[in-house]
Amino acid sequence: FDAECLHLSSPTTNAARGYPPRDVENTMDAHILEQHEIFELLPTHGKVVTLDADLPMKHALAALASHGATCLPVWDSALQRFVDVFSCTDLVDIVLFAHRALAGAGAPPAAGAAAGDAQTALERCHLRDLHGLKRPRPAGFLMASVDDSMLHGALMLKQHALECLPIGDSACSSSLLHLLLPEQLLAFLATLPELRTSHGPLLEEPVGKALLPLCRQPQTVRRDASLLEALGLLSAERLHALPVLDASGALFDVLSSRDVRQLASNPATDLAIPLEEALRSLPPKDSRVQTCAVSDTVATAITRLADPEAAQLVCLNDAGAVCAVVTASAVLAALLPSSPPHHG
Repeated sequence: FDAECLHLSSPTTNAARGYPPRDVENTMDAHILEQHEIFELLPTHGKVVTLDADLPMKHALAALASHGATCLPVWDSALQRFVDVFSCTDLVDIVLFAHRALAGAGAPPAAGAAAGDAQTALERCHLRDLHGLKRPRPAGFLMASVDDSMLHGALMLKQHALECLPIGDSACSSSLLHLLLPEQLLAFLATLPELRTSHGPLLEEPVGKALLPLCRQPQTVRRDASLLEALGLLSAERLHALPVLDASGALFDVLSSRDVRQLASNPATDLAIPLEEALRSLPPKDSRVQTCAVSDTVATAITRLADPEAAQLVCLNDAGAVCAVVTASAVLAALLPSSPPHHG
C-alpha cells in the first residue's frame, strides 16, 4: 500500500488571515504535547467503520447515523488504499447535489422536488460522487502514526483544517486504527494538570480576546428561511454550524452539519420546507444548542467543548447577540504554537 502521505506545510500566519498577532508566550508550550504519543488517545475498545468507494450513498448515510459518526474513511477496492474521508460536511453537499441534479432533470428548482423523489435521487449517488464536488481538501490521503506525538497530530489538524485525522500503524499504512477528532484532543488537554500550572493566564483570558480573533465572522439564518436556503449557506461558506435567529435577532436554534444525518435519512424531508419545521424533527434543542459568553474564560470553553455532545459553542455578546461560533479547532488554534518547535 503506497498511499500518498503529506508532510506538514508552512501554516498560514494570523497576520495573513487579518488576525492580530498573538504573543508566543500566550500559546501552549509545545513540549507538553510532544511528551505524549497519539497512541494514548486510542480508545481501549473500539472499531473503525470503513466505507467502500462504490457504496451507495444511502448506505453511507445509514452508517454515519447508526454509528453516530461525524467522519468515516473511504476505501477504494480497485486501488487497494484509503482515498477519502466522508463527513457530515460532505453530506450537506451531497444532499444539495442530489437536489440540483433532480431539478436539472425537470423538477421546479424554486418549489423544490417532492420528498420521495429527492430521497431517490440521493440514494442513487455513490461515494465516488464526492470527487465531483468542489471540496477544499489537501491532495492525497493524510494520516498520522500512533507513534507520532500529539503535537504532530494537533498541528496536522490545525494546518490542514481537517475535520478528523486518520491514525494508522504508521503514517503510510493500510491499517487504520482510529479517527482523531479535534474535540478528542481538546478533551485530553483538559485533563492535563500541567496545562493549568504552566498556562493559567491564557486559560483565564476571556473568550472574546483569546478565541474570537481566530473565529470567522458569524453567518446566521432566520427561522422562517427554507431548509434549502440554510443548507446552501452551510455548503457555500463551509460551515459546521449555522445559528438560527428569531424575528428579533435573538438566538433561536442551531443547524449543524451533524443534524443533516437525521434530516437526510428521513424520506419525508423536503428541502423546500421551512427551516423551523425541519428543526422540530431533530432532538430537543436544549441538547444541541450550547452557548458561551464573550466574558467566559478559555478554560470554560475548553470544558464545555470537551463534552462529546457539544459540537460547537455559539458565542453571545453582552447584549445576547451572536458574535461567533467557537469550535474545538478554534480553541486548538489559540493554544498551539504557529509552527513546530525547533530542537538543537
